[in-house]
Amino acid sequence: MLRELGDKQVMVGCIDLSDMAIETPEVVAGRVRRALEHVKPEQVILAPDCGMKYLPREVAQGKLQAMVAAAKLLRQKHAAAA
Repeated sequence: MLRELGDKQVMVGCIDLSDMAIETPEVVAGRVRRALEHVKPEQVILAPDCGMKYLPREVAQGKLQAMVAAAKLLRQKHAAAA
């Protein structure tokens, strides 16, 4: 389905909000890499998915920090490949 979107921007929900465990940046980046098999890196927007308001503040903060760190990892790799 992602391939059929052409050049549209795609928000990838890359944080598991049903789990209180804070993901590592590598786990989050791995989730995004699955989308990158189908769309170009410049089309991808990382997103937490809906429901962050139900998480304890510390968990939400940790998950968002992991998402930001994953974005940095992915940018380093894909900027070097461009």
